[in-house]
Amino acid sequence: MRKILTAFIVLAASGAALNAQTLRLQTTLGGIDIVLTPTTTPVTVANFMTYVNGGGYNNTIIHRSLTVAAAVPPYIIQGGGYVLGAGNLPVLTTQNAPITNEFNTANCPGGTCNVAGTIAMAQYGGNIDSATNEWYFNTQDNSSTLDSQDFVVFGNVANDAGLAVMNAINALNTYSVNFGQDANFSNLPLLNNYSCPNSTCPLIHPDNYVFVTAVTPISPATSAAGFEDSATAASISGTGISPGQIITLYGTNLGPTQVTTLTLNSTGTVVTSSLETTQVSFNGVPGPMIFTSDGQIAVIAPYEIAGQSTVSVVVSYLGFQTSPIQFKVVPVNPGLFTLNDSGKGDAAIIRYSDSSVISASNPASVGDLLEIYGEGYGVATSNTSLADGTVVGTVLPIPAAATTVLIDGKAVNAQNIQYAGGAGGDVNGVLQINLVVPQLAPGPHQLQIQAGSAVSPTGVNLQTQ
Repeated sequence: MRKILTAFIVLAASGAALNAQTLRLQTTLGGIDIVLTPTTTPVTVANFMTYVNGGGYNNTIIHRSLTVAAAVPPYIIQGGGYVLGAGNLPVLTTQNAPITNEFNTANCPGGTCNVAGTIAMAQYGGNIDSATNEWYFNTQDNSSTLDSQDFVVFGNVANDAGLAVMNAINALNTYSVNFGQDANFSNLPLLNNYSCPNSTCPLIHPDNYVFVTAVTPISPATSAAGFEDSATAASISGTGISPGQIITLYGTNLGPTQVTTLTLNSTGTVVTSSLETTQVSFNGVPGPMIFTSDGQIAVIAPYEIAGQSTVSVVVSYLGFQTSPIQFKVVPVNPGLFTLNDSGKGDAAIIRYSDSSVISASNPASVGDLLEIYGEGYGVATSNTSLADGTVVGTVLPIPAAATTVLIDGKAVNAQNIQYAGGAGGDVNGVLQINLVVPQLAPGPHQLQIQAGSAVSPTGVNLQTQ
């Protein structure tokens, strides 16, 4: 069995109370989710939250970026202190009174504070009690330089997706620009192909700046209406959930703003059930994560729900959970992946002989051996069952429910189905059917799969010539 195209899976596809200590800095290049440390740095966190709650960081710019190219630490990106004023020129924002310094190495893991991925407050003129509204991210380990100056770290970037945004900002070209009025920048990061080849620089437009558009608390939220079958896009509220079914969930704050696809365990044999700290639990059992993002995630229902009448589903991100949502459990819920990820149109099918994708422009011929991909076939027979998230290898899970193919509403002959079971090289739950194309007239034909007594929805095509 060859591995299914990743796109067939990845692209197919009420909350808890707000917690003010887990925030999203939404920037021009994406969101940076951070977790603050109010227990160890209460004064610094309270000060930061005063600006957050008052909208003081909204539409501020990242005005400083020091990179490893300079070969002299520290390496940071800094913001919080400037907005664009009249004539789109940077001006200082309103500052509250400075706060008392809380630096203490005992509050930092291993006794080092300004390490990569942490957020800290800027200080002025060597005065450790001068922090107001400007903050910075450590893009590298700056502890040897900044800890001795008592710069207070009060949080950290929550996951790799946020670190990627932080590093992308730090990688931008920087420029020396003096706007006057306390806005003399020597390391101003700018984007959208801004360049300054000589002493006469072009005007800096608003879209050249890196903005922090908002800083908001994170609280994952979804609803029953936001649950769909990843292959068919059918509402789970109407169909229920079957063991091993691949499900797409829609909502808010479900994960980072950047789409992150599945990861494998250290041995490369199992898809992990936590992705950028996003996790979906079914009656307390976490399901293998296919991808995660802020508004959409995909997960596989664990096989442990088999035989239960209902399942309670909870989504968590950064430790905060949605309210549980109840669904009925059904034995099977068959569906076919489609090329446009809508559950309608041409099915996701590969011609075995040349690995080409079957479509209206590349139709199948009579006698071709095709690999058809779907999901929702339920549990496997006892001697071929695999654990949740297992990458299918030499043991090929065979559905316990009899599986067949319908073309134009009629079951194909059993001898035309060479294999029906787990897709080799893919995560347990993906169904692969190897079908020899029977005698058919040229053109589109309705394609369905049947598992037990359940039949996949109509509207999916097999194109033939």
